[in-house]
Amino acid sequence: MIRAMCMALALAACAPTESPHAAAGHEPAEEAAILAVMDAFMHEISANDLAAMGARQTAEGMTYRIRAREDGGWDVVARPNSYWVAPERADDRTYRERYWSPTVLIRGGMALVWAPYEFQINGQTTHCGVDVFSFAQIDGVWKVSNSMWTVEPNACTELRPRDPNTIRPRD
Repeated sequence: MIRAMCMALALAACAPTESPHAAAGHEPAEEAAILAVMDAFMHEISANDLAAMGARQTAEGMTYRIRAREDGGWDVVARPNSYWVAPERADDRTYRERYWSPTVLIRGGMALVWAPYEFQINGQTTHCGVDVFSFAQIDGVWKVSNSMWTVEPNACTELRPRDPNTIRPRD
């Protein structure tokens, strides 16, 4: 009897537990909704659709671009969200941004997506890095509120996924 109780306790201790991030209101449907917004935002970046990007984000938000330096350090440049969608930023270049392996954290009306990404200009990869987008649910709609990303021209080999079918958004 004691042996059976000890065995049961040992097995219970080994049972899988939920992620501490998923336990507090993390619902698969909300995760899908947030990733759909992220996918749409990536399509808008790729289309250079500044008006759509502006409508999908909060004007009050901030961005932080963290660029790798040759000496191993990092340069950080902060700008408001409005900078990236200002009409004077429109140009004729073709952009493409794609990401994979997103980690999504949700708590109430806020969410965070962390994902490696690749950025191309005119069909040429310029760099890879890690995107971090925060979202706020405003009047029932998920909006990009803040973002930061690393710019790592030499990190694509390290960061690219092994399975290209995991790349988002799908074209």
